Amino acid sequence: MKSFLLIFGLLFAFGANADALDELLPRPQIVDRSPDFCAKLPPRPGLYCLRVKNGKPQISVGDAEGRRYARATFAQLKRLSRGGKIPDCTIYDWPKLKYRGLLLDCGRNYQSVESIKSVISALSAYKFNIFHWHMTDDHGWRLESKKHPELQKLSAFSRHPGKFYTQDEFKEVVAFAKARGVTVVPELDMPGHTLAFRKATGIKSLADEKAKTILGELIDELCSLAPADVMPLVHLGTDEARESSEQVPQSHLDFWANKVIANGRGLVGWSPGLKLPGQSIKQLWMGATDPRGDRTPYIDSQNSYYINHVDPEELLSVAAYQQPCRWGGEDEKLGAIIGVWHDDATAADGDVVRMNAVFPAIALLSDNFWRGREQDEPTLYARLPPPDDPRFALAADLERRVVAHRDKLFAATDLPFPYVAQTQMRWRMELDGKFVASDIPQATIYPRHFWFPRAAYVPVNDGEVVLETWIESPRDLECGAWIGMTGFSRSDGRTRDAPTPKRGEWNKHGAKIELNGKAIEPPEWKNPGRGGKLREVPLVDEGYFYSAPTPIKLKKGVNHVRMTLPKHGGWKWIGTFVPILGTSDHPREVPGLKFSSSR
Repeated sequence: MKSFLLIFGLLFAFGANADALDELLPRPQIVDRSPDFCAKLPPRPGLYCLRVKNGKPQISVGDAEGRRYARATFAQLKRLSRGGKIPDCTIYDWPKLKYRGLLLDCGRNYQSVESIKSVISALSAYKFNIFHWHMTDDHGWRLESKKHPELQKLSAFSRHPGKFYTQDEFKEVVAFAKARGVTVVPELDMPGHTLAFRKATGIKSLADEKAKTILGELIDELCSLAPADVMPLVHLGTDEARESSEQVPQSHLDFWANKVIANGRGLVGWSPGLKLPGQSIKQLWMGATDPRGDRTPYIDSQNSYYINHVDPEELLSVAAYQQPCRWGGEDEKLGAIIGVWHDDATAADGDVVRMNAVFPAIALLSDNFWRGREQDEPTLYARLPPPDDPRFALAADLERRVVAHRDKLFAATDLPFPYVAQTQMRWRMELDGKFVASDIPQATIYPRHFWFPRAAYVPVNDGEVVLETWIESPRDLECGAWIGMTGFSRSDGRTRDAPTPKRGEWNKHGAKIELNGKAIEPPEWKNPGRGGKLREVPLVDEGYFYSAPTPIKLKKGVNHVRMTLPKHGGWKWIGTFVPILGTSDHPREVPGLKFSSSR
């Protein structure tokens, strides 16, 4: 991949100037359009003041972290201005959450150092400060061990055999991240997710004293690769120890945890997960309730922060309405981390990033993590409020900003940015012939997450759903469309709920879509009709946002789109239709279209 920061530098000369102050992400806490504005604020971590006058920056009030954020803000102003005048201003800004990060699962599917660096560069540009590196799993132990080189033998890997990170590469990534203000938090997952470890060592059970000793040595070896001030946290997993071979006595967990602590590191583990001793940090996953119990400090990775379970057009509602760290006192709320899990096998190095919309997620969720949210809106995690709802303005503003970043910062790169504006869309929805809602302002609709009347959240029961929209085009035109009828999680193994569609089908339930009364035929699927658990059959074109857009023709005047979603019974029951230009990696809106939910 081309260097993220180098490409940003090349964009200065492209395009016309826009009001860059209104396009910053994350949105600063205080913005004034005078370079002489002054505010008196109490000191807080990461606080900075940036003044810009005649295109020149002056940074004050900041600690070392704040000065780094100020430089990132000014760099973004330059890039968004694209060669035009950088607006005069004063910005006071600080993060609400201490830790703001992204987890990349490289244990199941190896991803190149170059790809990892592109992600870290993007994190830095959007003021994230944590790169959570999931390095081991059932499919491979991907950190080189010189104490136990058997972990790298080919027979220990079930995916991408022989692909691992050398200790020099690990140090290179840590140094690359540190130079950009990002801390690497490595995860050696134990005692669950250790099939590769057991295959390599010949150990049948993690309860074996030999397993306890070897894993303790591996923790020591990991900590020897970076000093504690550079790599202050180590993650030991502890989740999903489901097999009998993964059951261990508490003394094993205490031993491994104390190894981390003895090396001068903070200890992090998953919750729900096995109990770690002391004041370990809990990283919350799964569910929407507070599972901490003992009120220890925590990091939030719950719900749709696992972006492998959401599609790009759903990210906007997550970013706007999911409140990070919604439990406990301020001293307990450490931060939030995006989860990029891709349990299924991948075909190519870049697939994890491309199929999980990593760069749109970083841009959108940067605002969520930096500013937080005053209220949690769980009924809006998978849908946008109607346009006349006061809450709609936040989503519309975030979308405008992220589209500007897509066009000004990513369009000339080879970094995939699969997101298009959707808040201008309007849909009408029926269930079994009965009206449910109109003026639905989104591209991907989950029927189970809808409302009637508008003020209430009422899940739609299983039945046949019809979605309709009317699109006015200023001329006859040919373009593409993102069309999806099944929301494939990249971690569901294409189970009975979501197998790959057969030839001639949009999904196994008989979903269909019509444009001006004529059926739009599905593409020629590369893996048609593959049901059951298919984790080892890579996704290739089943998701609308990583396959070629479907060609469509819009006539001048009003066009009618009708989607029929028969009874489903499954949780990934969706309808997606949005006209686009360009490719799925670099899409853009079709200009001049007007949407209505009635004739």
